Amino acid sequence: MATAQQAWVEELQQLVTNPLDREAVRGRRIAAILGDVPSTYAKSPTLWNAAFRALKLEALYIPLDVPADRLKDVLQLLRMNDQFLGGSVTVPYKQQVIPLLDAVDPLTARIGAVNVIVRTPEGRLLGYNTDGLGGVQALVQAGGMADLRTARILMIGAGGAAQAVAFALWEQMTQGELIIANRSRATAQTLVQRLSESRPGLLAAITEDEIAGRLRAMDVLINCTVKGQAGIRKLPDGRITCLEPYSSLASAHPTGLPAAVASEDPSWYETWFRQSLADIQRNHQQSLALCARLPRTTVCYDIIYAPLETVLLRHARWGGHRTLNGREMNLRQAVEAFARYVCKEWLAQRGLSNTEGLARLRQAMAEEWGK
Repeated sequence: MATAQQAWVEELQQLVTNPLDREAVRGRRIAAILGDVPSTYAKSPTLWNAAFRALKLEALYIPLDVPADRLKDVLQLLRMNDQFLGGSVTVPYKQQVIPLLDAVDPLTARIGAVNVIVRTPEGRLLGYNTDGLGGVQALVQAGGMADLRTARILMIGAGGAAQAVAFALWEQMTQGELIIANRSRATAQTLVQRLSESRPGLLAAITEDEIAGRLRAMDVLINCTVKGQAGIRKLPDGRITCLEPYSSLASAHPTGLPAAVASEDPSWYETWFRQSLADIQRNHQQSLALCARLPRTTVCYDIIYAPLETVLLRHARWGGHRTLNGREMNLRQAVEAFARYVCKEWLAQRGLSNTEGLARLRQAMAEEWGK
């Protein structure tokens, strides 16, 4: 078994770009988060591993930085290993992963994005989504929006996380208005059409350039893009860049540098920053001006949690607005994914699916977040 497990890890290492700890995975069940570079920012590994320790489960949660052309091979390798429990999917693969899975549940199919994978004992990979539930719970319970029925909400982004949050919000907004802003109007319009099939209502699709004209009437502003997120981002052409210094309220056109530069030049960020400075300054100027247009009562919510205060939230705070970061959403969706999906059967077999076991799980993750 040890030899087979070692061989599996070696094969996995050939497919992912972040280093794996061969010794740490030996003799343990494995869970993982799949994305382009989750090893640089994802909080899930620390949360899940804290829960495994608290519940005395011999398991390890690892990040997997997966190049786009290797996603299918990584999933096939995970499917073949009965030590693999399941795990999470993050940007940019929440939509791309769906045709590579064996099945998704009906709600996830409607959303069109997966953030949770479960491996069955037979080796099937099933997809689910807990982003929407976590996002709405955070907005209601931590953001102070106790009643979303008549809320007017502007959401920036139409990708995987945005779709999950939009569907969960729309179920609550019986008489509210939801506006989807995106770089591509067509992508935003596709999401609006799918939401209207669920329930007709006040829905609109706009481009990011049209945000300014909609801000004065909004109760909630939500960022569901990666603008503002820490870490290096990979561009479609193979170059790399960074979006952390940007606000999602304005467009971003940062410089892209060859991927090889990051590993060869320790001053990569300095080089990138100097070349992107003019664009960052433009973005900040526009964001500050737009924040000034928001009603004082508008709640500004950014689902990003690394950093905890994005440029958007900093500008909103300076404008006197109530702000909410992605910490609570990430924590709540992680608890849901762990207990209801990935480790559900394992917890039940060990008598840990009771109230006491779930309380220990939530406490362990919450305490880890507080460190």
